[in-house]
Amino acid sequence: MEEIISLLAHFQEELQVLTNDFQKVKNKIYNVYKENEALKEENENLKRLVFEKEESDDQGPIHDNLSKLYSEGFHVCHLNFGESRQGDCLFCMGLLADEEAGKDEG
Repeated sequence: MEEIISLLAHFQEELQVLTNDFQKVKNKIYNVYKENEALKEENENLKRLVFEKEESDDQGPIHDNLSKLYSEGFHVCHLNFGESRQGDCLFCMGLLADEEAGKDEG
């Protein structure tokens, strides 16, 4: 009988460990879900900024939107588009310079 009680106690301890591990996984999944929702919202806001129309500028709305995004601290280059940036990005700056040069020629 003592052996059965010992096994039950051991089983209860293992079950508690599994329950704790399950709760940790559940919390991590919830945090990832919240982060994903925030990123979706940020992505939608960025898309809105990129595609909003501006009528009265020689550079055109696309260049203005990209410049605006870059000045607000986001990448506009194809490598990291929409991600927050720390400092200047040569790829973004090159893209903006190419856009401006293309408009000057056209």
